[in-house]
Amino acid sequence: MLTDEHEQKIREAVQRAEQKTSGEIVPMVVEASSTYPHVDFLGGLLGLIVGTLSAVWFLPECKHLWLLGLQALGFVAGFVLCRHAPAVKRSLLSPKLREEEVFERALRAFRELELHRTRDRTGVLILVSLLERRVHVLADSGINARVKPGAWNHVLQIILDGIRKRDLCGGLCDGIEKCGQILAAEFPLQSGDRNELGDDLRRG
Repeated sequence: MLTDEHEQKIREAVQRAEQKTSGEIVPMVVEASSTYPHVDFLGGLLGLIVGTLSAVWFLPECKHLWLLGLQALGFVAGFVLCRHAPAVKRSLLSPKLREEEVFERALRAFRELELHRTRDRTGVLILVSLLERRVHVLADSGINARVKPGAWNHVLQIILDGIRKRDLCGGLCDGIEKCGQILAAEFPLQSGDRNELGDDLRRG
């Protein structure tokens, strides 16, 4: 979904936003926040059920080996479909589980990328998780002390609108711009400020 040209546009959006604030904005896009192995297994069980019902309906007098074969085929088909078809896996995920896993992924990324090590604790992570179609903004303590969490809802909505329009790059760039505006109001650029975290899009 993102080419090198898209990544360059996102990098430039971060640079423009940080020209007005001492905050550090880090965008990140991941394919999924979890592998959800239990969902693959659930898909397999559903496939097994379909295989069983198909055997009973279409082959009511089939032998046991045929029944077992159709059940095994159904399980494998359901498992593989969930493993490799994001839309199918997403349909089996509850909204609550999606939110929890994306939040956990954001916490891990925040630590791994060392956003907590900025001088004034002004790091902001914008995490986009494609499988779950969720966006999470995670700000460090220095920002949370002065910016209310609800302020990030505008950023989330802008990026999600871009995803719905199949324009992830445009949504991210606009969301980063909005994030910069929020930060600039409370954390304007200071003299001697330096770029502590870089401007590149992180992938995962």
